[in-house]
Amino acid sequence: MVHTVILNGRSYDLPKKNINVATKLDEVLKVDSIKGLSVRQKFEKLHVFSKDILGKENTNEILGTDNLEEIDLSELTIIVRKIVDAYEKPISDYQAERNREQLSRLPLQQLESITKVVDVASNMEKLNN
Repeated sequence: MVHTVILNGRSYDLPKKNINVATKLDEVLKVDSIKGLSVRQKFEKLHVFSKDILGKENTNEILGTDNLEEIDLSELTIIVRKIVDAYEKPISDYQAERNREQLSRLPLQQLESITKVVDVASNMEKLNN
């Protein structure tokens, strides 16, 4: 399976999601919840993750530098999130397709009933707000 991320208008193929990559993904997703981690340490971890996944040269090209002092930290955060999204996309696509298939199996009358319930709930929510 090929995982691809688009950054600054350029496409980058990511390594396959093996146990090593999954471990790195898990670690980077938990970086905000690590107690006692300074802001600098957090962004160092994000930077290392980006270089591990995209490669040092690609990361430097995308960010314009390898110097953490000069990196736009918002851009670095977006890069990490796009990488995470790229790895989650095949599973999300599978789940969406599965949901579409299940909906297509419902008889038309049941779909109409579900639609009416959703409409009523939506109208009630609007009235409450």
